[in-house]
Amino acid sequence: MNQEQRMTSSRIVFVSTTAGEMDIWTMRPDGSDRRNLTQTPDWEEDHPAWSPDGMIAFCSRRHGKGEIYLMDPEGNSLSRVTENDLPDLRPHFSWDGQTILFASDRTGQADIHAMGRDGSDQRPLEASDAGGDDSAFSPDGQWLPCTSQRDGETAIYIMRADGTQARRVTPEGFVSWQASFSPDASQLVFTAHVGDTLQLHRINADGSGLVNLSGEHADEFAATGGRNCPRNRPLCANPHRAQQGVSIHAR
Repeated sequence: MNQEQRMTSSRIVFVSTTAGEMDIWTMRPDGSDRRNLTQTPDWEEDHPAWSPDGMIAFCSRRHGKGEIYLMDPEGNSLSRVTENDLPDLRPHFSWDGQTILFASDRTGQADIHAMGRDGSDQRPLEASDAGGDDSAFSPDGQWLPCTSQRDGETAIYIMRADGTQARRVTPEGFVSWQASFSPDASQLVFTAHVGDTLQLHRINADGSGLVNLSGEHADEFAATGGRNCPRNRPLCANPHRAQQGVSIHAR
């Protein structure tokens, strides 16, 4: 089973291949009452994200490429939000639920875009020679962490919510992605290559204080926390990581 986990106060939304192709499921925090919301054996859905008012944004390939859709917590009220010749992926809500960040190739490379939750005002926030994607708002809504290859290697950057003032956070020679802010936005947790494994790390927002959180544990993945988790508390697969403020994406 391949799972991407997000949590509200009563349900976790995740991706599972239990029924064949990747579908969007929900379950209770204790793992019970699992429900397949999409039930689409002929195409894949992934990257679910809760809105503050309980709607779910996700990526679906039902038209042959990734597009972003919205549905309610029961899998009903389905609406298509993007319609573009190139894939639109990885939706994330702003803290007020009115803006969706997403990754798109519509500029000729993977860049971060923003739009209203109804699909209006679609615009790129970040564009460079190497592009960038995989972003989510900081808890105060002022900053965005993103993954970019603008310096020739995959690294973590942060920038203003309008796409300006981008700067690199992770050191050179350190392939890293999938960053998530701490609740006070002073630190980030992210995934990095260490030898032949993928491990969780923590770093201060100014690029100092790099710490390996995985130790000898192999193949651990960071997952976006924030308001999708109760009181910004992360969902963790490992209780020792929970004490360090780390969210785990496990597969």
